[in-house]
Amino acid sequence: MRMDDPLWPVVREISRLILRRDDIHLILPPEFKDDMQNILLEISDKQPSKVQFPTFEVQTTEGVFIYERSRDNPLLSLIGYIGMNEPEANVRWVKMSIHDGWKEVFNAINELHEAGYPGCIGCGGPQLELPWNEGKSRSGFL
Repeated sequence: MRMDDPLWPVVREISRLILRRDDIHLILPPEFKDDMQNILLEISDKQPSKVQFPTFEVQTTEGVFIYERSRDNPLLSLIGYIGMNEPEANVRWVKMSIHDGWKEVFNAINELHEAGYPGCIGCGGPQLELPWNEGKSRSGFL
């Protein structure tokens, strides 16, 4: 995916969430299980001080769902989605087919890790320091 693609920022944002945060839980289709296990191995190798990792479960589904787990609340909160069905306005949306969208996120995760993210300065992209603005992101492709 090129940097001038309107979906590039949200693909990078989802990728950064998966790499950076330990309170992430993904629900993804069975064909992505090996990719997710490889991502977790990469996180373990590239971030040796990390002790908590994103979790995931495999389900037959029409998208990839990225949730935030709360320590105080057993409910999961949807914060990201890869697929063609429009989620709520506050959810980071990679509006692509599930296979193409997951491939782009997976590639971005690998690129970020190769650049040294999250331990590097500036390699996460220009939006790294700014709060995510889903409305602005969606206005680029709706």
